[in-house]
Amino acid sequence: MRNNAREVSCYLSIEEAAHFREAASANKISLSRYLRQCLLDYERLSTNGNREPNGFALVEMEQRLGRSIEVQGKRLNSIYHELHVLFAMFDRLAFVSLVHLPEIPAELRESALTAGTRLYNNWRHAVMELTETDSPTVQQTEEPADRRNDQQENGDGIGSDSIHAAG
Repeated sequence: MRNNAREVSCYLSIEEAAHFREAASANKISLSRYLRQCLLDYERLSTNGNREPNGFALVEMEQRLGRSIEVQGKRLNSIYHELHVLFAMFDRLAFVSLVHLPEIPAELRESALTAGTRLYNNWRHAVMELTETDSPTVQQTEEPADRRNDQQENGDGIGSDSIHAAG
């Protein structure tokens, strides 16, 4: 014990004491030193550089942050719900399209693939302009020809990607 140090006592619940002991052990310092550092850090944060301590500043900040997190959480939940609706709409559109589109004969698949790729790229370009996004996944308009040829075939000579599988 230091010559100029003073002992201070406080009462903690069993759970609080165990928590502080574990935290001190994890930092490889004594419980006393850990609690001292916690108090000094709290005082430094709560005074905001002023000499006069403001013990409730941190509590007020935590309350403001809690309210802000709650508001942002509600906004995110709303966005997640809207996104879920959009996913369901896309899923239904894909299903209805596949049910109603006739299957393309084998001899017309290459021209259908070329036309479909052109239409698809035009659609992606229009969406990019509409949303004014700079996302690299949206800007990429054509797949390299060698990647198309390197894909695994699914048994009937058609690659396993969505464009080939649709044809």
